[in-house]
Amino acid sequence: MKKNLLTGFTFAAALLTAGQAAAQTPGFVQWPLRVNNQDNPAVRSAGLTGGAATFKRLTISDGQIPTGAAAYAPYSTETGQAFAVLANGGGWSSGATPPGPGANPRRTFYEQFTATASAPTRLDSVILDASMVSTAAGKIVVMYSLSNFTADSASITSGKGPAISNSTVTTPGGLLPATSNGSFGSATGGVSSAGALLPQYVAPGVPSTFRFALNSGSGVTLAAGQTLTVRLYFGAGSSGVGRYALLKNVTFKSLQVALANKAAVAKQALNVAPNPAQNNLLVNHPAAKKGATVAVYSFNGQKVASFTAQPNTTSTDVRLSALTAGMYLVEYSDGEQRITSKIVKQ
Repeated sequence: MKKNLLTGFTFAAALLTAGQAAAQTPGFVQWPLRVNNQDNPAVRSAGLTGGAATFKRLTISDGQIPTGAAAYAPYSTETGQAFAVLANGGGWSSGATPPGPGANPRRTFYEQFTATASAPTRLDSVILDASMVSTAAGKIVVMYSLSNFTADSASITSGKGPAISNSTVTTPGGLLPATSNGSFGSATGGVSSAGALLPQYVAPGVPSTFRFALNSGSGVTLAAGQTLTVRLYFGAGSSGVGRYALLKNVTFKSLQVALANKAAVAKQALNVAPNPAQNNLLVNHPAAKKGATVAVYSFNGQKVASFTAQPNTTSTDVRLSALTAGMYLVEYSDGEQRITSKIVKQ
């Protein structure tokens, strides 16, 4: 079943009543896309797990310099993730072989992000930074589903976008018009003639920020075990090489700030020893439940080691011998709580 959501929202409409807030856990998960396609465990709220971002008929940049274009690394701190239909930034034309989406986003060209809840979790919006390189004719459509698009899908009809001023478009920014809802009508053959316009990237700079409200600002509550899937569809009206889509800081969130920005986080840390460590680290944690794990993450968000916490035990031995020297984040997770600590590997 496909439904289009109501228009005319304001973000103030997403505010929760005290009774609603008590029944749901605020959620936050973010994919920085500066180094890889993983979410950042340091800011992920308890009760949520972010899956690796995946492409459908889109390809990460090869980092090379196409003739007559600039080079964009697959991932970078400034511009985030760079991708297109082809690795050289080309292939967008619907008349190419094989055909791309063309100027308007098409159902079969997207990047997908997923977050799975282990406890009832509320999410109110999708925030992302996006731009297009070397074209003023880029568009983005955002849709989401609670069934991995097998039984339902919903287009986002309410959002805010950046000011755009280029050779073809001048908009002041702010609330996106209803024509930016980006729905895929059955009569259009899987192509959206609407969608939000993407600004043309101007170096040096950063991609521009978009804010999309889930369920027209009413939010979505995930039951335990349920997964929110968000697909970002892209189109570009220029077919030459070097027309990369740039994307960073894809965030699913409720109305609260990121977990890592809260002072309370500092009070909840794992007891680990020794620290600094060389080959082995003893991680003390609450009595482990079945399925609990202790994982080690590099500071770019990549999981580099994972260990099973035996049920009812209160400590887990973590082997670090295979890791290079540096700083890491150790995380204990049992599906209901997440406790972390920074460590130094010598």
